[in-house]
Amino acid sequence: MTTPAAPSPLPEPHVRRDTEIVIAVFRTIFLLIVLFSPQFMEARGTGGMLLAAAVISAAVYNLALFIIHVRGLPFPRLVIVAVDVVLISLWICFSGPTSIAFFTLYFAVVIVAGLWYGVSGAFLTALFASALYVWAVTISRPAEGGVQTSAVVLQVAFLIITAGVVSIAAEAQQRERQALASSRAVLQQYRERIRVAQYVDDLVRPKRLPTAPGLDIGFQYRPAAMAFSGDYYDLIPLGGRRWGLCIADLSGHFSQRIGYLSTFKTTLRLTARREQSPARVLTEINREVCAAVADNVELETFISMSYIVVDLDTSIFTYGNAGHEPPVLISPDHEMVSLSHRGLVLGVLPQATYGEETLPLNTGDTFVLFSDGMTEVADRAGRFLGREAFLASVLRFIHAPTAEEMAVRVFEAASEYGRGGQHRDDMTLLIARVTATDLGAAREPGASDFQV
Repeated sequence: MTTPAAPSPLPEPHVRRDTEIVIAVFRTIFLLIVLFSPQFMEARGTGGMLLAAAVISAAVYNLALFIIHVRGLPFPRLVIVAVDVVLISLWICFSGPTSIAFFTLYFAVVIVAGLWYGVSGAFLTALFASALYVWAVTISRPAEGGVQTSAVVLQVAFLIITAGVVSIAAEAQQRERQALASSRAVLQQYRERIRVAQYVDDLVRPKRLPTAPGLDIGFQYRPAAMAFSGDYYDLIPLGGRRWGLCIADLSGHFSQRIGYLSTFKTTLRLTARREQSPARVLTEINREVCAAVADNVELETFISMSYIVVDLDTSIFTYGNAGHEPPVLISPDHEMVSLSHRGLVLGVLPQATYGEETLPLNTGDTFVLFSDGMTEVADRAGRFLGREAFLASVLRFIHAPTAEEMAVRVFEAASEYGRGGQHRDDMTLLIARVTATDLGAAREPGASDFQV
């Protein structure tokens, strides 16, 4: 069996060398200035055919370079710099006493060398041009007149100073361009990370919660920045009229939270539907988180979580907490109870165990679950709102007709407090109000477990 020949590489497209083209255009302008200058007219009489040949050679060389650059053909820049210095020196040599008028052409070459090769290129070009200039003026001046040493030294000094200034400025500009390019690359990287994070967030975080007969649900959520949030909230149908209320906060590096949130969500839902007890749910999830951290040494995360199981059929609720901000229960007569039975955050100790507490459930009870971003919102002076002031705001809006409207008003009050301050943390608020009037009653035959 013959192996097919590898396809031949496509020819690279011609690349216009815009810098070289611009220099060729300026070289043309300099040639025209030289040709029509009084110094050249005067020198033509003394230089004769040699000067004419030098000008014609320069014109042909310039035209050839222009064509090469436009077609994108390779041509070394070092040769361009060297030939330009030699041509200028020849013109000076053939121009006789008026050669000082053409010395300024060296400055253009030195500037180009500084832009192309930096400090070393500019200084070497200036020294090369200075040596050729001294040679040229020595030959071109009549013996009786001699060479004005002071004038030549002054010209050479200015040329070298120009080389230093131009090359340093060119390198500074190059560093600025590199810094700008690096900043743009970092900005693009962060934009891409934000785009990916928002995409993952859309896939994982619930944008709406299930419809729960017997419960009125409302929630509000805002991340700390245009990036991936560590807060998570959920309403999990557990069969019958049993519902799991969850709020959690994943701590750790940005990329670690992105990678682990979907795993946490899946583990939580599977465990919650398998285990009846919040304590066992927290214990099992803790083992899973610790195992994930042990398997991945780069994963440095822990999770605070509050989990409540509301059972409308048995008229009880059971809750457990793993280092999270304790939720509150507000009774129909507006008495507030903190559900503060707490345990260690998830992901620290594999052998950690968690407790739970079971309490009676009444029609009109309101559960308020929230992340620490709600209490740690800060004003302009950096002062936190605090748990006490936040819960006072919750009681102020307890008469809202729906749980959603209550969540909106409480959230707006916290946001208003932090207006002008620094938005330090994700803000999440989940409110569940018991509306069922038949608590503890058996379900009718054929009733649906839940609706989405």
